[in-house]
Amino acid sequence: MDNIFWNEKFSQTPNLYGEHPNEFVRSNIDSMSAGKILFPGEGEGRNALYAASLGWQVTAIDQSETGKKHCLQKAEKIGLQIEYQVCDAMIYMPEPESFDVVALVYFHLPKEILAEVYSKFEKALKVGGKMIIEGFGKKQLQYQSGGPKNPDFLYNLTDLKSVFENIQWHIEYDGVIYLNEGKGHEGDAHVVRLSGKKIRN
Repeated sequence: MDNIFWNEKFSQTPNLYGEHPNEFVRSNIDSMSAGKILFPGEGEGRNALYAASLGWQVTAIDQSETGKKHCLQKAEKIGLQIEYQVCDAMIYMPEPESFDVVALVYFHLPKEILAEVYSKFEKALKVGGKMIIEGFGKKQLQYQSGGPKNPDFLYNLTDLKSVFENIQWHIEYDGVIYLNEGKGHEGDAHVVRLSGKKIRN
């Protein structure tokens, strides 16, 4: 089960993906007025903690109880509030049009459920809200910087965009960057990045 896998990962290597927010997330939300933001697959909470520090009302979800524990321990130490739910993404049902931002950060899913789950998160976004995505591309198997070893879990930019019918993309990137996100993401990596606005329901 994935929750056992991730509980062991986060227990054996705390701060597996570092303590700083993902750079693409940071660059997107720094210039925005704080609102409600959703982080699916948030793990130990590096992005959730950063957003909360800027005044965002943060909801995080993940399958890992250990990830939640690490996140909320850090939040308590610095006086931040985060709503963190431990659940399966297939089961989680966000209210339609309830978030100003949804950030899918290395939230890789099997291809047979990806469209269903991602479409659900698109529906949870308000019209005018922002969708932010960063994950590993198909060529990531050539690199040793982390990510799924099953190519079906990796992103193709065109296929990924086709899942979102109501997003107007403003940033599209498909290429190699250097990751410095803890022991879990370190080194050259093939990533796909998308950022855009929801233009209709």
